[in-house]
Amino acid sequence: MPNFDEGSTPRDKAIELIATEIAKADFDRIPTSRQRLGQQVTAKLGFPPGEAYRLVDEYCDDKAPGVPHYLQDEFATPYLKVLAVVNSILGIVTAYWAAHTWRLGKTSWPWFLTTALLVGFAGYAFFKIVQKESEKIRD
Repeated sequence: MPNFDEGSTPRDKAIELIATEIAKADFDRIPTSRQRLGQQVTAKLGFPPGEAYRLVDEYCDDKAPGVPHYLQDEFATPYLKVLAVVNSILGIVTAYWAAHTWRLGKTSWPWFLTTALLVGFAGYAFFKIVQKESEKIRD
């Protein structure tokens, strides 16, 4: 936890927090981004998001130009959500088709296998979404 002086301004506290978080991420060998730093300034110090991101950009442009704006993890969750929904829809369609071919007395086990795989992949994607969201909340 950063040690804030009682007489320092909110801007100084935010800059100290940013510097501390960058140093902590560097020491722990954990990647960080400007977006994540802005979220931390907003959450811990109550800055409006626009002002927090602007302050983080100013600090990083001057003192930490190697900090990227975004990380891959920040984009992975939307893609997982799309993948989960698409696989769920395809799983429902193939389940319908498998039931239809089974009623006709034709070979339907490949369709049931495909249904199981699609629903399994959708379930795994949903599991990873929940896991990533719980990691964000924990951080």
